[in-house]
Formats: sequence, C-alpha cells, structure tokens
Amino acid sequence: AGGLGHPLLDAKLELAGGQGVLFTGQISLRGQPWLAGHAVLESPVLPVAGLVELVVRAGDELDGTGIGELTLHTPVVLPRGGALEVQLAVAPVDDAERRSFALHTRAVGADGPWVTHAEGFLTSDDPVALGDSAAEPLAGTAAQVELPEEWQPEAAQYGLHPELLDLAVRAPDVVAAVGAAQPGTVRVPAEWHDVRLRAGGATAVAVRAAELGDGAVRVQLTDPSGQPVLTVGRLVFHDVPDSGFVTTGSSVLPLFRLEWGAGALPEPERAPRWGVLGAAGADVPGPAFADVAAAGAAVAAGAPVDAVRLWALPDAGPDGDVVGGLHGRTHRMLTLVQEWLADERLAGLPLVVLTRGAVSTGIEDVPDPAGAGVWGLLRSAQAEAPGRIVIVDLEPLSEGPGSGAGGEPAPWEGQLASIVAAGEPQAALRGARVRLPRLQRSSAGALTAESTVAWDPDGTVLVTGGTGALGRIVARRLVAEHGVRHLLLLSRRGPDAPGADELRAQLAAHGATVTLVACDAADRDALAAVLRDIPAEHPLTGIVHTAGVLDNGLVADLTPQRLDAVLRPKADAAWHLHELTRDLDLTAFVLFSSSVGVVGGPGQADYAAANAFLDGLAAHRAAAGLAATAIAWGLWEVDDGINAGLGEAGLKRYEREGFRRLAPAEATDLLRAALTDGEAQLVALPVDLAAMRAHGQVPPVFQGLVRTPQRPTARSGGGAGDALGARLAALPDAERRTTLLDLVRAEIAAVLAHAGGHAVDAERPFQELGFDSMTAVDLRNRLVALTGLQLPATLVFDHPSPVALSDWLLGRLAPADAGAPAPALADLDRLEAALADGGGGDDALRSTVTVRLRQLLARLGEAAQEPDGGGPDVAESLEAASASEIFDFIDNQLGRSAPTN
Repeated sequence: AGGLGHPLLDAKLELAGGQGVLFTGQISLRGQPWLAGHAVLESPVLPVAGLVELVVRAGDELDGTGIGELTLHTPVVLPRGGALEVQLAVAPVDDAERRSFALHTRAVGADGPWVTHAEGFLTSDDPVALGDSAAEPLAGTAAQVELPEEWQPEAAQYGLHPELLDLAVRAPDVVAAVGAAQPGTVRVPAEWHDVRLRAGGATAVAVRAAELGDGAVRVQLTDPSGQPVLTVGRLVFHDVPDSGFVTTGSSVLPLFRLEWGAGALPEPERAPRWGVLGAAGADVPGPAFADVAAAGAAVAAGAPVDAVRLWALPDAGPDGDVVGGLHGRTHRMLTLVQEWLADERLAGLPLVVLTRGAVSTGIEDVPDPAGAGVWGLLRSAQAEAPGRIVIVDLEPLSEGPGSGAGGEPAPWEGQLASIVAAGEPQAALRGARVRLPRLQRSSAGALTAESTVAWDPDGTVLVTGGTGALGRIVARRLVAEHGVRHLLLLSRRGPDAPGADELRAQLAAHGATVTLVACDAADRDALAAVLRDIPAEHPLTGIVHTAGVLDNGLVADLTPQRLDAVLRPKADAAWHLHELTRDLDLTAFVLFSSSVGVVGGPGQADYAAANAFLDGLAAHRAAAGLAATAIAWGLWEVDDGINAGLGEAGLKRYEREGFRRLAPAEATDLLRAALTDGEAQLVALPVDLAAMRAHGQVPPVFQGLVRTPQRPTARSGGGAGDALGARLAALPDAERRTTLLDLVRAEIAAVLAHAGGHAVDAERPFQELGFDSMTAVDLRNRLVALTGLQLPATLVFDHPSPVALSDWLLGRLAPADAGAPAPALADLDRLEAALADGGGGDDALRSTVTVRLRQLLARLGEAAQEPDGGGPDVAESLEAASASEIFDFIDNQLGRSAPTN
C-alpha cells in the first residue's frame, strides 16, 4: 500500500469547496491473500470486519473520529482473478458533529456502475460521545481468539486486522446470542453501532458479549493484559440470501421490489377537520362539496377544513370493461386534479384520494389494474405539487363513503388521520395496519451464470414494439443468448419500419425465423387475427410487451385525448394480450413498464398511469396463477423517444436527483435476472444513494434504500419561510435584496445544471435561460422548500427574470419596513428600562404595576379575539401610536403614571 500506508486504502483526497474527503484503495486476493479463507458459495468475500477497518482508518485520518453507525447494504464479493476499486466518501461535519459516509466498489477497469455496500456516520471519538461505559469489563467467560500465525506479521499495518475481528464476532458467545441463520441464508454482522478502536495491532484478543435483545449484542475485545482493544456498543446480525453472494463472473444488479411494510405512525395531536368532495347526501365526517369550486369558495369563506377527501371508486358500469374503466376513471381524475391544483384557495389543504383494492400489498391482494392506473397518474401529480395530494388505498371490501356500521366512524378513520398528520404521501390500509410503500433490494438482483429461463426453441415469442429501440435489443438477446428460434415482431409499421430488413438479417444469421407484422396491438380484433395466424407447429409460448409512446406534459396541460393516446399502446394493448392468451400455457408474459409509474415523475402523468396499469395487471395475473413479470424500468442509454423527450436538461436533472441510466447490456442482464426470480413486479432503477441524499430530502418511497435517522424532527417555532424571512429582515435593505437574489440564482443553477449561481444572468428572461414548463415546476418546488411559501406553477411566467422573481419573493418574505422597530416596541423598551429595578424596592408599587400590566395583557388578548366591530384593532393602534400616546394608554390602563428614567 502507498500513501496512507494501509493495506486497504491508498490515498486520501480533500474535495474542493469543503465537500468532504474521498479515500481510495483496492481489494484483491493478490493484495490481501487472507481473503482466500473468506468464501461464501465459492465466492471470495470481504468480511464486514474489513469494512469496519476501512472506516476506522479513515476516521483516524479525520481527527480521530470513531464509528457511530455502519450498516451493510450488500456484501462485497471479489471477482476471480481481478480486483475491486474502493471509494470511501466522507461528508463534512454536520450540525450534529457527525460525518456521514458511503463505501462503494466496482471492478478495476470496468465502466459499469459503482455498488454502494455500506453507509453510516462517523462521530466524535471521545468517552462522552461514544459512551465510555462500553469499556467497562463485561461479565462472563471470555472466548480467546488469535490471528493465524501466517498473518501476524502484518497485524501492525491495521488498526485491527479484519481476519481477527471477523473471528471475534463469530466467537461462541456471540453466535449463541444472535442465533442461527434461516435456511438458504448467511447470517452476517450487518449493523455496527458505537464502534471504538482503543488499541491497535493486536494479534490475540479475548471476546466477551452481552445480549441486548432482538438479536443484538454488545461486544468487547481485550488484549491478554485485559486492556480494551475494541468495543461495539450494539451489533446486529442480518440474514442475507445465498443469492446475495454471487458466483464468479456475476454482478449485483439494481433490481428492487416495492414492499408495503407496516408503518408505525404516531397519533395526531388532534383529528383533522374533514371536508368531502363529491359525496353530497352521504353520511360523511364533514361538509360535503359538490365540486372543487365549491370547496374553494367554502375554504375562502372560512370553513373549518384541514383536509378534503375524495373517493375514487371503480365504475358501476358493466363488469369486464377494464379498458373502458381505465380511460373513464383517469379522465375524471385528471380533470379533478387539474381543478384542485389550479385553485389557489385550496393551496394549503391536502386532497386525500381514497381508492379501494388498487394496489397489491402482498400475495393475498388481487389488485384492480384500472385503479393502479389512477395511482400512477396521482403519483406524477404528487411529484409536480409536493404536499398537495395524498393517496390511500383501502381493502377491496372496506366501507365506502360515509361512516361505519350504526353511524359509527369507519374503522380506518383514525389511521387515515395519522397518515395525513405524518405527511406520508401514499399508504394502504389492510386490516388494522397502515402499510407504507418502500423500495427494497430484490434477491433477483443477484445474477449468476445459471440465471436463465428455459425458452422452448419450438415455440414462438411475440415482441410488441419489435422494431423500436428496446424491442430490437430484446429480440437480439432472445435469439443470441436464450436460443429462441421463432420471433413474431409487432410494430405499427412492421416490415416497413426503418432498419427492419437489417434486423431480420441479423436475427436470421443466428438461426432465427422472424415474422414482422404491422399491427396496432391496442386494436383487439387486429391483434386477435395476428395471434390466430401463429402456426400450430410453433405455438405462442412467450410475450414481451415493449410498445409504448410518450407525450410529456404537466398535469395542467394534459387533455383526455393526450391521455388516451398514451394509454392505448401501453395499457390497452397489454390488457388485450392478457385476455387473448390467458388460456395458453405461456413460459413468460413480460410487461415493460416504467419506474415513473412506481415513484412518480413530473410531466409524465399520462405515461405513469399507463405503466402503473401494467404493474397492476402483472399482480392481477400472478394472483390468478398466470405467468407475469412487470419490470418498471428506469431510463435506458438508447436513442429513443423517452430520452429525446427529456432533452439534455432533463437527463441532467435525472442524474442529479440520484438516478443513472441503464446500459443496454446491463438492462438485458436485469431482464434475465427478473425472469429467473419469478417475482411479478420489479423495479429496475439504478439509484445513486449519495447523490439522492445530497440532492435534498429523500422521497419516502426510497427511504428503505437510503438510511436516515429514525427519530422525530424537532419542532421549531416556524417553517422555512419564517427562518428565511427573519434572516432577511435582520439585514439592511440593500443586503436583503442581494442575499435573496443569490439564493434564487443558486436554485436556478441547480435546476439548469449550471456550475453555480454566478452562471445565471439575473436580468435575462427565464425563457432565454432555457426554462420550459418542466423546469419551471422544478424551480417552483425548490423555492417552496426554500421559502415555505405557497407558490404557483406559473411562477417563472408571472415574473420574467430572476431579479424580478427575487424582488417579488422579497416582498412576500420581508417587506421593506420589516427591519425597522415598531414605535410601540421602542416605547415598550423604554418602559421595560424604567421598571428594571422592580419599583426601587417599593413592594406595594411593584405589586400594583404587576397587576395592572397583567390586566392590560388580558385586555389586549380579548381584543385580539373579538370579531371586527368596526373599531380600530388594539394591536394596530399600538403599532401606530407615538411615544406620548403609548404612555398615555398605559397611564389610563394602570391608573397611575409610569415611572420615567
């Protein structure tokens, strides 16, 4: 090792601008031969003890900080005959005197993505911060552990040799405390809390452990003389599936599943005062409004409403018309959401949309695909207007609008109140539990050489969108790697599509028979005719539905016609494929959906609705025992309509928010892994955890991937706007304007992916700066977070330039006279000074003054609560009073003159 003189870390780099420190190194069997003894399922693995050693060494370089927490996300598996690059990124010290870190690796020389293996934080390495009680001897007999003799000469190069630490945490007392692994898993020490290295270079230690409950232990290592070597305040073991330890030549892929875990939400301080939209005549828990306009008028008139609920139930029309139900329900929801978001009178109220059986929270659920489409549309609307919409799914047989049995509140009323109070944007109620959607890593992400699907070489595989960018890639992979010999490629232009002849020739060169057909799969009759023409000797055995079109636009700009144009090739076609083939024994029924249907995305409500329908259809088929795999893809690195529609600014924003595009080879590996695993709904979305955390608040759906402190946020006296307003008000007028303009320019730079606010011309019109409707919404949302103000989506169109916008915001946050003390306050300061000695020792005077001042305060309070009777407000009168008038007021109220200085 060089630079740092450590076997695992080579160099330390201070990042510019105070952005933290980056440590780098390499890990290989050649460089660390002791790793040969650490193999799981024949794969060499760096034990978690090695990660602890890496982070401890980095802490030594940073003024002696220790590990407050380290959490393993995925094991570090070494490539056979190769090496891993290591990057340990350590952030600057935060307000809590902690440094967060993330540890990443990738194969040396590879162009693929970095894999995040562990995250946590460093904290002050002192007895007070880490608890010196951890060094107090634990009771019980110690297990003696010794580093193998062949590795003892290098012990001094480490703080604590990972081989020795790994042996220590697998000592009998520790194993007995944490129990055995479940079948098909490996139990690993995954969570390390309050780790402190107290002496380095040990070759033998005594290990003591104390059970803490819930499978956690406290661990203490001492040297032969009894002196502490290392203490762990809390160590938690997790069971990692065997598939997480992938074999040689394999990789861990960014494949996730959406889990609906039980959420423990606190009870609200008080129940919200509900309004109900469109439920007139029902027994509802608050005023019912016929439409959005009526709700806005009532709220503007002072109606006591904290939130408005809306029932989005299935149509009562003929059974079986799923496609018609999807279009009708999304049309109505689109119109209603447009009206809701456009009505500024309702800007402070959440619209709580209640669905029933629209999402699958587990194998017992049979979701309504049309309801899932409504969820997709709403998720995108949430991304455009954070905090304005909440979606809650009830059980399919739960109560409808109104109260529960016998006029009592419905059993889920309390849970609904908790969801709204907690600020959760999405939830499902199942039984007595609130379930919250969180992405979790799927075991399908462990791709091995054996990961494959047995495609029947005599069967026909149908690919919709077969001549499109994704369809071509899939077709080539099916033929070249999976042995498919009969392909039926459908597209709108079929054999007349650009490049169709070349594609046919490429596939034929691999021994495949290819049929290209022009067919609109959304036309049920046309699709049925194509299916009838499939020869009996090569029956249909698989379907891959990649077709789709994009028509990006903000919710406010969409129309039912634009919505239908996106739904037809994606959702309608998928349902027709389902209905026409449900009686066939298919090997695979693969639906290419989009991550936007799961996590939302501004400007893609129509596309999100179509793709969420596909996810719901896959769950619907799986519940019926039919083949089904829906993969919600992130962006691919291909020249297609999706990438072109986003443009350069959109792609940069995508990466800045913590996402990475998929290379085609990686995407097809994901397809193979997903089909091997057999889960019905998966999300293939490369997530850059560090970038997501740096971008700002992590959306709830990703909080299962990005570890955040599990504690309530301290309450403050006001929101973001109060803090910024107070900061500006304390500045001179000229500095206020400059300070706020700099903040606005910084947000503009972030939206446009510029180097910084200095790159933004404050006088230049927004349109010339490159703003469109999408970037306008992005800026609005960032300024809402900055200022705490309710701001319209048309903000950049209402104020033509950054300086004009900044000046308008300044008027809202800190009016020109905000920094000047009010006359009444100045006079009260004089009165306070006059009474500073408490009445000069005169107890009677002090008592009288106290009573009279309390009476005055009481009268001021009463005046503030009285309705306007036409007379002047007391507070306003005091604000406008002169010095002599304020003292006259006090004289009259107290009955005697106030003392003067």
